[in-house]
Amino acid sequence: MEEEAAEVEVIRAPKRHRSVGIADQQVPPRVNNKERGSLDDLDLISRLPDFWLGTIISLLPTKDGARTQAISRRWRPLWRSSNAPLNLGADNNLCDSNSRVALVSRILSDHPGPARRVSLHLIFFPNILGEVDGWFHSRALTGLQDLEVTNLKRTNHYPLPPHSLTRFAPTLFVLRLGGCQFPGLSALPSFSHLKQLILFDVGISEDSLQNMISRCVVLESVSLHNMGFGRLCISSPTLKSIGFYAPRVKDAITFQELVIDDAPCLERLLPIYPDDGPVTIRVIRAPKLEVLGFLSEGISTLPLGTTVFQKMIAVTMTTKMRSVKILVLESSPNLDLVIDFLMCFPCLVKLYVILNAGKNMNIVRKYDQFDTIECLELHLKEVVLKNYCGGYRAFFDFAKFFLLNAKVLNKMEIGGSYYRNDDCYLRLLQVENRASQDARIEVNRNIFTRQYIPMICQWLIPLTDSYVDSPSVLDCVALCPKSKKSGCLCLSV
Repeated sequence: MEEEAAEVEVIRAPKRHRSVGIADQQVPPRVNNKERGSLDDLDLISRLPDFWLGTIISLLPTKDGARTQAISRRWRPLWRSSNAPLNLGADNNLCDSNSRVALVSRILSDHPGPARRVSLHLIFFPNILGEVDGWFHSRALTGLQDLEVTNLKRTNHYPLPPHSLTRFAPTLFVLRLGGCQFPGLSALPSFSHLKQLILFDVGISEDSLQNMISRCVVLESVSLHNMGFGRLCISSPTLKSIGFYAPRVKDAITFQELVIDDAPCLERLLPIYPDDGPVTIRVIRAPKLEVLGFLSEGISTLPLGTTVFQKMIAVTMTTKMRSVKILVLESSPNLDLVIDFLMCFPCLVKLYVILNAGKNMNIVRKYDQFDTIECLELHLKEVVLKNYCGGYRAFFDFAKFFLLNAKVLNKMEIGGSYYRNDDCYLRLLQVENRASQDARIEVNRNIFTRQYIPMICQWLIPLTDSYVDSPSVLDCVALCPKSKKSGCLCLSV
């Protein structure tokens, strides 16, 4: 921010007494009632200690934080002081790409540190690599908690300097990398405070990633976007959520196998684009898993303990995962297939099915009332069907099955594109002999296509209290090149 801008007073405050220092903070002295004047003349926020004003500034976007220098003399020194940990977002909101590097260098040279967050969105041309390398040595980044480095040039990976990780490993809470080459380190540092790891199109070996995750002693969330591996094995005593998808390459699968070896705290397992890989998802130990999906035939083999699904068909059914409460499937209206999943997850509460008119869509299972399914009898409360087409009898029978057999069902939501006599089929669903008389049907006109699969994360966020404030899943929508900005509108219900 130019010094000339700092001289402009945006807010004219009444003339103040000279401030006095109290515990290294500048706190303007109180004034008596006679000096107080009218309430309209008071600036109570400016009377806060420097620490609290600096905290407020640190939470503002970079440009807005710099503008606080123009409020008054009281505010002018705060943005460049240690009381306001640096929050630097170097993207289009700060300035255009031509002047971004020079402005970042100036900000880092003027700020004494510490830093709360640094987000670099740049095209890393060879002529700026030396200057960028110097940024990671800057005293302004002391104690950095949130680091994001995004290479806007997708054709080449930006070689991340080794010291960019070794220096900040002890203090980082969040690490986001996009279009970068992970540095080759003989020994990875211990990320003692890292809770969230987001990688998008990052060049990193399986061993390095596995080693890094195992050395994060408080890690809770991992998101791997546009990443391919041969066999990735995850073991973490603290991990709660993992979302992933592989690069889309014509006639090739770049992510072969994901193994959840030992994840005692894992609650959410989210394959975003299963048709692109991994081919095999193997869950060995995840006793607290609550949310599973998006599952489709793109996952050739899905071993869950000793239960094995191949192409969504149950081959063996010896393990029941009672912890799973939310399941998301892509399937034709095939009750045989879906009921096997209901039997595998007997405590399922919410079921989401993206329907398609594929093969085996005419298979309708005859439900044996004497061979009850625990999920339908006691737990299933909500069913959401996307791409419903009432013009096909199989779709109608599929939806009606849950109305007739789910005894604690509260809500069925049906979304699709309706033509001709589809409304007639929807009216037929208003059956009087439904298993739960409290069940209501909500009908919405929308089409769910594969480009909106990342929006599935928006369904899941409010469904588990422990992840209401988690940003990791939303980040997969923001980073995903396959999703469109209009996706939220198309999925609004």
